[in-house]
Amino acid sequence: MYDMRTTITIRTDKTLRDALARKAKAERKTVSKLVREILERAVVERPLSEKLGSLRGSLRLPDPESAWQREIRQRNWRD
Repeated sequence: MYDMRTTITIRTDKTLRDALARKAKAERKTVSKLVREILERAVVERPLSEKLGSLRGSLRLPDPESAWQREIRQRNWRD
């Protein structure tokens, strides 16, 4: 549960306030609760593996002995 002893006041334009109100209503939450959750997600430090978890397995590296790498090695060869 949250410790409700601290208040933070922010100023927004009407468009943002209305968007927050619509989203809070759709999720059956108060605007305050929605904003607290958004702030928590934004500032809580998470391990890099958790942040990138959805990308796991999606990166494909080229074959280490691909033709273009051999060509670069040959062109950059020094005595």
